[in-house]
Amino acid sequence: MTYPAHGETPAPRQQQPHGTGPRTMTDLLGLPDPERTLVNWLVRQRGASLADILAHTQTEPAAVQATLDNLLTAGFLTVDEASDPALFKPNLVSRKPRTLPDQLWNALD
Repeated sequence: MTYPAHGETPAPRQQQPHGTGPRTMTDLLGLPDPERTLVNWLVRQRGASLADILAHTQTEPAAVQATLDNLLTAGFLTVDEASDPALFKPNLVSRKPRTLPDQLWNALD
């Protein structure tokens, strides 16, 4: 892994979440404290660039990138690559949608 020159931020890695879709706030409780704190901050910010995340966490770029990779893999974040710079956005829903059995829908028709 190459490290950026002084003052530069590393480019976000291209990675899609491998989780089972959006996570819930309840799922967030199972994360370690630093990761949970970062996702909570991203929820309030509605997304942030890597430079913003580095400025907020004041942590080494390699450590932040590892944390972001973990959160992307777990499905807690997505990357909006259409933005310039790319934005890391939370991938959370307020709760999982309920599904009704087809028999109930048929009974209503």
